[in-house]
Amino acid sequence: MRVLFNSFSAFLRVAIATMMQYRGEIFLWAVWGLINPAVLYAMWSAAAEGNVDQTLAGFDRGQFGAYYFCIMIIGHVTTAWDAYELGYFIRSGSLSPKLLRPILPVWEALAANIAYKVATLAFVVPSWLIFYLIVRPTFSAGLWQISLGLLAVVLAGVLNFVIGYVVALVAFWSPKLDAVGEAYFGMAMMFGGRFAPLEALPWLLKEIALVLPFRWMYAFPAELLMGKIATASEALAGIGMQLVWLAAFVLAFRVGWAAAVKRYTAVSG
Repeated sequence: MRVLFNSFSAFLRVAIATMMQYRGEIFLWAVWGLINPAVLYAMWSAAAEGNVDQTLAGFDRGQFGAYYFCIMIIGHVTTAWDAYELGYFIRSGSLSPKLLRPILPVWEALAANIAYKVATLAFVVPSWLIFYLIVRPTFSAGLWQISLGLLAVVLAGVLNFVIGYVVALVAFWSPKLDAVGEAYFGMAMMFGGRFAPLEALPWLLKEIALVLPFRWMYAFPAELLMGKIATASEALAGIGMQLVWLAAFVLAFRVGWAAAVKRYTAVSG
C-alpha cells in the first residue's frame, strides 16, 4: 500500500507538471466540455419554449438550464480518454516499461486523469459561473439532494474511468480501438443523457438507456443535483446501482487485464 501511495503521488506530480507545459492543448479539450452542453441547452430550451406550455419532457427553460449546468460539471469530472490512449501505448511499445513497475499502469492513467481535471479548474469554474449567470437555471434541490448528488458525481467519475479502461483493453486484441472509443463515446452521449434528458428520448431509446450503465454516469447525478429526484429512497437506489456497475466493471478489469497482459507478453515475446 505504501508503494502504491508513493508511486501514485509521484505520478500525480509529474502529470500536473506535464499538463502545465501543454496549457494550450488542455484549454482546447476543456472548451469542448463547455461548448457541447451550452449548445444543447440552447437547442432544447428553444424547443421547449416553442410548445404551448413552454415545456418539453417535463423540463422548462430554467430546468433545462439546471440540467445542462450540472452536465457541464459532471462532464468535467467524468472525462476519461484511456479508450483512445492505451492503443497508442501498445503500438508504440511504450507499454512494456510500464509493465515492469511494481504497480499497474492504470494508476498512472488515473493520476493523469486527476491532473487534467485539477489543471483546468482555473478555466472551467469561471466558465460555469458565467453560464449560470447568463442562463439563470432553476434548481429545486434540498441539502440532502445536493449532498447525495455530489457523492453520485464522484462515483460517476470513477465509474466512467473504469469502464473506459475496460473498453481500452480491446486494444490488446484489435488495432481498431479508436473506432471502439468513438462508439463508446457516442453511446454515452445518447444513452447517458448528455445529448438530451432521458425523458426527451423516443420510447425505444429510453428503454435501452435504462438497462445500460451510462445513465448512472450523467443523467442520474444531474437529475439528483437539480432536484428532479424527489425521494431519498430513489436517490439511494440510484447510488446503489452506481456501486453495482462499478463492482461489475472492476471485476471485468481484473479478468480482462490478466488476459490482456498474457496476450501482450506472448505476442511481444
